[in-house]
Amino acid sequence: MSFALRPDQSLRKGIRRIARKEMEYARAQVTKTANGSRDTAVHEARKSFKKLRALLRLVCPTISARTYQTENTAFRDAARPLTEVRDAKVLIDTLDKLGQHFAKRIHGHPFASIRKELQAHQREVRTRVLDKEHAFTTVETAVRDALGRLEDWTTVPNRWSSVGRGVQRVYRQARRALTEASTEPTVENLHEWRKQVKYLRYQLTALQPLWPEMMEPLVEQADHLGELLGEDHDLAVLAQQLTAAPERFGGEDARELLFALIAHRRNELQEEAMLLGQRLFQDSPPVFAGRLKGYWTTWHHLGPQKNAQVSQGEMHP
Repeated sequence: MSFALRPDQSLRKGIRRIARKEMEYARAQVTKTANGSRDTAVHEARKSFKKLRALLRLVCPTISARTYQTENTAFRDAARPLTEVRDAKVLIDTLDKLGQHFAKRIHGHPFASIRKELQAHQREVRTRVLDKEHAFTTVETAVRDALGRLEDWTTVPNRWSSVGRGVQRVYRQARRALTEASTEPTVENLHEWRKQVKYLRYQLTALQPLWPEMMEPLVEQADHLGELLGEDHDLAVLAQQLTAAPERFGGEDARELLFALIAHRRNELQEEAMLLGQRLFQDSPPVFAGRLKGYWTTWHHLGPQKNAQVSQGEMHP
């Protein structure tokens, strides 16, 4: 597991190793696309930037506010042009997935003209963002610059507080976002909850070696919750795309059917997400972070050799 701490490394070396690997991976994706799909390169690079922003939030309380703002803005801006390309592809994938989910309720291909228009939109976005605006070159430059600043935010003390306060803060923000989304489930509130859940998921992944058997269920719950909220958001974006230019997307009957299916599926996803969210965020932030601190303490007391055995499932802490 590359996006994880290792028992044979200090926290500083572990954070730096993880960050460097993600940056280099993102750069490789946008500089070697001749051998693969550009859509895959976009997806993988964006995922690396999300991981980096989660990692940055993990150490945020330990570094200066200025350094955090600089790096967070750099990673956000590097990923931003790729988001439009990703969204254009996901619109098609979301339509296909929705059709598969309701395959027994719809007949024929009522959304064929809508899909054709979404494909045309995807081609236009790819050409503009990747070819004319040279987004991959922009990303490569941003990563190169960020690598030069790596030590500014990865030189952290080898103690729990260096990451404990960060994971507690993200857990608190995700928990608060759950409350807001439950009270008012707008697209914006649900999307904010999803972002915080994603950050938490990646942070828990990085910390998973502290006690794999105890951490794995948390990682899986956060991952599944993020997937549910992600699918919900993709459906919301699809609905917004159709609403913004209805004349482009087939006949009124097809659009009305699609809107009805989107609403029905979003209700299903949100209901499942709320139930899972209540379980994942049942603890107060101090209690949640305190539990992880206990894993950290045990991890350090065991030492590198026994921790390696724990990571491989050979023994219990």
